[in-house]
Amino acid sequence: VNGFLAHTQRCPMSFQVNMVEPAEFEYQEMRVQLEAMEKQGVTSRLLDPVRRAEIEGYIRKVAAERPSQVPVEEIGRILPGSKWRLAFSTDSAVLGDLPPGAEVRLEFFDDNKVDYILNFAEKTLGLNRLVAKSNYVVGQRESNAGMVTFVIDEIVTDIFGFKNIGVGFFGLLKGKANIISTTFLDGRFWIERGFTAAGTDFINVYMRTEVMS
Repeated sequence: VNGFLAHTQRCPMSFQVNMVEPAEFEYQEMRVQLEAMEKQGVTSRLLDPVRRAEIEGYIRKVAAERPSQVPVEEIGRILPGSKWRLAFSTDSAVLGDLPPGAEVRLEFFDDNKVDYILNFAEKTLGLNRLVAKSNYVVGQRESNAGMVTFVIDEIVTDIFGFKNIGVGFFGLLKGKANIISTTFLDGRFWIERGFTAAGTDFINVYMRTEVMS
């Protein structure tokens, strides 16, 4: 009996419990799909609707169930010096208003300055790229934790071969405030959930590309 009791008392020490993060399968599927899109140079607009819906399902599951690795109230310490590329979107403005193959990037310089960049796969109205130079703030209160608000200060382009000519189109206007509402952030992915003017919800996923030197 003593031997049996001793054995049963030792058993818990011999088991290794592997804790699995919530929505781990969906996170890994999201990662694989978005990295494949990046490698192939495919934007959300160019995806087959069935595949787009599949990826959207993975992302929504991650956003709803997986705790943010970086607490949303602390994202202000992650953004300075980082670069991000919009890897996936269900926003109608991205899917419908931007030219096919257009790429959205964010470059954060410090705790105040950010460039919102549109790169075009082909020249659009003579443009190769458009940069909205902006100021940003990160919400610190409970009511707006994880909310990044950036206000456009200047819009510059390389239109018709001339750089740094201020313009306003694609909804990017000087003084306009744009908001990114964070639901999930880790070292690689930044998931935003927002609402259009019509009240339709959308999700955006930004992938970190590199740390600025």
